[in-house]
Parts: sequence; C-alpha cells; structure tokens
Amino acid sequence: MTLLASAGHAQMGGVDTDPGDPGTGGKNTIQGSLYYIDGRRVDRRVKLRLRSIHIDQFTMCDESGAFSFRRLKGGAYTVLVETGTDFESASERVDIIEPASQKNASGQVYTISLKLQPRMHSPIPVGTVDARSADTPDEARKLYKQALDSSQSGDRKQAIKFLNAALKIYPAYMSALNELGVQHIRLKNLDEAQAALTRALEVAPEAFEPRLNHGIVLLQKGNYKTAQAELQRAVEAQPSSAAARLYLGKSLVGLGNYAAAGVELRQAITIGGSESVEAHRYLGAVYIETGEPQRAAGELEIYLRLVPGAGDAKKIREIIKKQLGGLAASK
Repeated sequence: MTLLASAGHAQMGGVDTDPGDPGTGGKNTIQGSLYYIDGRRVDRRVKLRLRSIHIDQFTMCDESGAFSFRRLKGGAYTVLVETGTDFESASERVDIIEPASQKNASGQVYTISLKLQPRMHSPIPVGTVDARSADTPDEARKLYKQALDSSQSGDRKQAIKFLNAALKIYPAYMSALNELGVQHIRLKNLDEAQAALTRALEVAPEAFEPRLNHGIVLLQKGNYKTAQAELQRAVEAQPSSAAARLYLGKSLVGLGNYAAAGVELRQAITIGGSESVEAHRYLGAVYIETGEPQRAAGELEIYLRLVPGAGDAKKIREIIKKQLGGLAASK
C-alpha cells in the first residue's frame, strides 16, 4: 500500500506539524505552553487551532505542552485549545503588529500560556498518570523537567541524558520511563524505546500512555500481531483516544484485516483531533484495498482539504483521479 508509505510515522509530538506549511506567508511566530490549573506543564498531546480571517489551521502540543504556529503575517489571531471531553476549552487572542517597514525584519515571537480546567465529569485526572509520582524525589523531578525543556528545544540526546539521570535516582519513575521511550522513538532507536516502555509498564501496568507508545514501537518494528494486541489494550483503557484508535487501525491494516481497520479508523475520525486527519488517509487506502473507489477518493479528498501542503499531495491527487477514472470506466 504505497499510499501509506509516508504516513506511517508515529505522531509522538513536535510543535510544527508541517515544517513546509506557509502559515500566512509572514515571518512571525506564536508559541507557548499549556499548563494544568496547579501550574504543572501538560503531559499529554492536545490539539490547538489557530484562527484569523486568513487562516484556520491546527497543531498538536508535544508531551511537555509546548506548541508553535510559524510564518505568520501581522493581524489578529486566536489560539484555541480543543480538548474534547476531558477539559474545558481555552483560548487567547494575539495581535501581531508588524513595523511599518518589513525590509530586513526578522519577525517577532509572541509567547503565551494557557491553563486547562478539567470538566467536572471527566474520568481522566489532571496531571500525570504515574501513580507513584508522590514518592518521586525532588531531584529526579528537576531532571525530568530539564529533559522536557531539552526536548522542547530539539535536543533529544540531552533529554535522554537527563531522563537517565532521573531514573538513576528513582528507577520506578514511570513518567520518565515513558518519556525516555518517546525520545528514543523520535531518534528511531526502537529497541531502546521498547526497553524503556516495557519497564514503564512493569512499574504501572494500567498506565495508558506507555501502553499506547509501546504499541506504536511494535507497529514501527513491523510486529503487527503483537502491536494489535497491545493497542487493543490501549483502546480498552481509553476508548475515547483517537490516537489509540488510529494506531490500532494501522496495526490491523498491517495484518490485512481491512474490515476491522476501517471500524477503528472511522472511530478515530468521529472522536476527532489531529489523528483524525491521518485516519482519513489510511481509510482511503483501506477502501482502495477493499475495492471501493468512490469512498476511497472521498476520504483522500478530505485528507487533502485538511492537509493541502502534504508532501505527496500530487501523488495523492493522481490516486484520486485514478480511482474516479476507474469508477467512470466501470459504468
């Protein structure tokens, strides 16, 4: 399924969803961080949307709550946090005022922070899922925060050094083990990632994040059957997770179980969020495999509307044309 070849990467974070996206064609940046109401950084990926009269685009914060929107012209923008059913929505307006002369201007950086308020009915507690976090020594916590800061700045190797130092102090630090796995995934050190995430699950067998990440590692290693079992457990632990549904769908695609894959991918789309975008792409490929060209073309057209700057947009348009052409020929 060549359509999926460039879409099979793990979405473990990153503050710029598409480095080639032009934004609104300017030089300015809106960046910031998400926090819980008690002041701690958000430790999960959350969808953010940027709106103005010229743009409506989204990104995902990374695992330390950091995000950015780049290449923006002057104007009034609103950053909205789309948190689904777990947290109240939050937003902040940013007015980018450019100097009269833009010649040789390098652009400005606007930094904001947003706090998440949990909904009263939310089943997910605020903060980390590390049940042993109360026992974590302060020095280990400090090193963990330094690791998140290093990750935010793009220094993955330094982040790993800080995480290993934190784990030397407190080997049962589940959040640090999970983050260590994430950093190794980003560096494509899949064996090291699997080892860290396996340890995290030994410490906290019911924790959702390391379960999901472990499934993603297995998926990337091509262990589709084992990945499917792990991701199924992740879905059972958190049925409202679009990411878990997406990656479970991917594992089922790898196993050739297209009917079950379609169910999970459609569920990811229903839940929404960043993962629903990639789910449209995968669902389009599933429909190609199951001989449903009209539905395949429809899903891929939605994908291109959501990601018009996709690196292989030209190839996808050719696939759409081929699907619709074959449909017309059969009539």
